[in-house]
Amino acid sequence: MKRIILSRKGFDSEAGGGASPILDDGRFFSIPIPQNHPSQKKYEDLNFDGISGTELLKEVSAKVLPTDYCHHDPLLNESIGIFGQANQSQTELKKNHVGIGDLFLFFGWFNNFSRKRRDLHKIFGWLQIEEIIEGSDKIIKYLKEKNISHPHGYGDTSKFPNNTIYIGKKSLKIKGKKISKRGHGLFKKTHDDLILTDLSQKYRSRWKFPKKYFANSNNLFLNRMKWENKKESTTRYRGFGQEFILDVEKNPKVIDWAENLILKHG
Repeated sequence: MKRIILSRKGFDSEAGGGASPILDDGRFFSIPIPQNHPSQKKYEDLNFDGISGTELLKEVSAKVLPTDYCHHDPLLNESIGIFGQANQSQTELKKNHVGIGDLFLFFGWFNNFSRKRRDLHKIFGWLQIEEIIEGSDKIIKYLKEKNISHPHGYGDTSKFPNNTIYIGKKSLKIKGKKISKRGHGLFKKTHDDLILTDLSQKYRSRWKFPKKYFANSNNLFLNRMKWENKKESTTRYRGFGQEFILDVEKNPKVIDWAENLILKHG
């Protein structure tokens, strides 16, 4: 593993108009962004651990309708994990040599609407790369062979320049050892360990990483991020970029952080 990618997914202030929900029982669900052209799923087709997409939209007072199309990606709760990327974001991943064995940690904007109403950036899932498939023709062929429906292989794929899908490993493999966890999945319950936001700060965009793993890092951030206070392991999320790439080849303690998250909460 050479790269860990903090990958922003789900509702945001422009796509969806708000946060995804943290429920009172501790479960939390990333609601996919809307898609303005036909996809394989509408919000009313989604099921979140027994809760319909329609019900979840009511929970968050979303700006989208149950009958609207959504970009249901990544797929992390299926037998095969898949994440699709395209456009400039895919160029950025390729430019920074994201490859087989690297790990996506997916995060998004969450809020418990019925309690503290605190906006948080929070990690909700993971996918370790087993295979990378580039180009719409190859993607459509793979999905057809596996009988899987995915937005990056559905309908007019010309809307996805640099179209690419990442296939998850069956089992997590870290530092040469198989781990007793799937290579892709969703975190089941909310926990402070999964929160990126610095809880001592007002804004969700202020992040704090655990010093145990991130102190004394060496050129950790490969794109768009930088330390605000390296000693305290604090940084600030800026802009609307999707992929925040960490060099863990030079910083193996950060791999231990990710492994711990998945073992404890996955």
